[in-house]
Amino acid sequence: MRLLLKSAIGHLNAAQLARLTKGVDVVGDIAILRLPDEFQDEKHRIAKSLLDLAPYLRVVLGRTGPVELQYRTRKLEWLAGEHRTETVHREFGCQYRVNVETTYFSPRLSHERKRIADLVTVGECVVNFFAGVGSFSIMIAKQSHPSRIYSIDINPSAARYHAINNVINGVRDTIDLICGDANQIVSTSLEGRADRVLLPLPELALESLPTAKRALKNERGKVHCYVFVDAGRRSEASKQALSKFKPVLERVGAMQKNAEGHVVRSVGPCRYQVCLDIQL
Repeated sequence: MRLLLKSAIGHLNAAQLARLTKGVDVVGDIAILRLPDEFQDEKHRIAKSLLDLAPYLRVVLGRTGPVELQYRTRKLEWLAGEHRTETVHREFGCQYRVNVETTYFSPRLSHERKRIADLVTVGECVVNFFAGVGSFSIMIAKQSHPSRIYSIDINPSAARYHAINNVINGVRDTIDLICGDANQIVSTSLEGRADRVLLPLPELALESLPTAKRALKNERGKVHCYVFVDAGRRSEASKQALSKFKPVLERVGAMQKNAEGHVVRSVGPCRYQVCLDIQL
């Protein structure tokens, strides 16, 4: 993608190219660009050039605003190619039908989804608090043979695509899909069910930890809690996250020695997404 962008725009210095590359997501055959202000006047030309250079792309969209919290949707504008926002994304033997305008999906989490699936053992029961279109849940269901996955999301569009993706991937009998507020649903219906809980939405993960603990069998098991943290270097991000959120972890009975940090990705200058792998 770095070389494609350089070819599409022309002469770029190293700093400009680095900023552009970090601002591109490719979901299926759709490219989503977050262009710096200096390139806004050229956005349609850049998008058209990108389509000409990358035949596997059919649509180029521009991101025009931040991710909205409740439903995790992004404001997008059409820049080039076909006029649509739906596509099929493939990774590690799974297929996900996605509408990038009405649901949230990040291709940058593909290796993290695989990492979590590799940790799940046969026969586990998993509760996924913020399931989206089913990317974590479906990969676990296909690769790890759990007994049951309770997959919850408040966004009706995400739940609809999750249901479609369950059928596409042949995991409909393994996943119980629930549309609604995860904390309310777990508190009323799913306490004491899980061996493992996923909290993949950093904005809400920490406040959901007490409910996640109650979802575990006898309040014992694994929780994967995703957070954002500032750190000078990537190598320091895990330690920084464990230190910063130590009081929160201790309130739910997670001792420092029973929690590990895993850096998932960079999300900005000196800012990282970290997964806290917690044993309760």
